[in-house]
Amino acid sequence: MDLKSAEKLLIFSRYIGQQVVIRNLLIDDIETIGTLIGIKENALLINIDNVNRWVPLSDELELCDIKLILKPLKKLTSTIIDTANSLPVQAFITPYYQSLGFDMPVYIAPGHPLNCNYVVEVNLADYRTIEEIANSAKQLMLVHG
Repeated sequence: MDLKSAEKLLIFSRYIGQQVVIRNLLIDDIETIGTLIGIKENALLINIDNVNRWVPLSDELELCDIKLILKPLKKLTSTIIDTANSLPVQAFITPYYQSLGFDMPVYIAPGHPLNCNYVVEVNLADYRTIEEIANSAKQLMLVHG
């Protein structure tokens, strides 16, 4: 099942401040890294090389593949877990992990079939590091000249 643009925006909104990898589907397959800094009803505001750009999301036409650069929960450290467990309200734990860039199960709407899947499972996250993404971009440039 594919997510609608509004559902993608809902998930992205929980990760403002996190880095994203963008692949332009119309021009080339080169991946660009940016930081998600805002959203509006039909677009993501992404800072790329200190330039803010609105990247539209549409159900009709997909211009870019955008994924959050997240870490799997298995990379949680005991220090992070201890800090999360010391938060005054248990409901703060998930936003705390999200703010640190950890992949968390999504909640879209009551009864939504994709609830409880991790962001990577709904195809909106990438577990590669910035260095791995940069290296794959270099490899792609070498192949395509």
